[in-house]
Amino acid sequence: MPSQSDAPERSRGQDIASASGIAILIGLMLVMVTHHPIAGQADAVELVESIARQAAPNQVVHGTLAAAMIVMTSIMLGFAARLGLGRPHVLLGAVASALALLLICLSVLLDGFVAPALAVRCVDIDATCANEAQALLRFGGLQIEFMTRVGLLLLASATVVWAAELFRWNGGARLAGALGMLSAIVQLAILVGGAGRLNPHNLGLVVVAQAIWYLSVAAIIMFRQGPYLADRQSIGSVSPFQ
Repeated sequence: MPSQSDAPERSRGQDIASASGIAILIGLMLVMVTHHPIAGQADAVELVESIARQAAPNQVVHGTLAAAMIVMTSIMLGFAARLGLGRPHVLLGAVASALALLLICLSVLLDGFVAPALAVRCVDIDATCANEAQALLRFGGLQIEFMTRVGLLLLASATVVWAAELFRWNGGARLAGALGMLSAIVQLAILVGGAGRLNPHNLGLVVVAQAIWYLSVAAIIMFRQGPYLADRQSIGSVSPFQ
């Protein structure tokens, strides 16, 4: 059985690990988004050959993004549990976050693995295969576009409800809530009000805006503000029932 003095220290170590993990994951996702391969689209043959040539980088980028999203979502669901999953709007944010992970991982699977596999199998056949593959790739591109957009909208929605919950506290938690609201507004403006399809530029802006919210949560965890305030206060007064 751990001593009373060990419990706060262990909890503090978990907080540091979570906050550091958020920062590392943000950096990793930004690197992956900025290194996202772009296929040439002059004609069907060039499109298929370009995707086939970039099959390995595509798998690395998209596989890394999927793994990072899984870990980040796990951390954020832990944050939601701190806010109180018994509150309907907090639970709604958790459900939206989980659905966003599912949609984004499906789009990553199509973009990073299915499309390159199709191109690699077709590139050594003939132009007829390339033309047929181009139609499938365009259809897949529409699926990727809509699943990614809806997934990001769900993430922005979760940010809104969780950030609003932080206004229950003062100080750093309220500042983090304000940054979260600002982050969500920027994301929604790009995803809903922005013209055209998603591309590395506007997708990068969405990721940066979401990163601001994630860093705000990391600061709350690190400095034990808002829902983590009780942990800081408990260091000086350990319950006799522990």
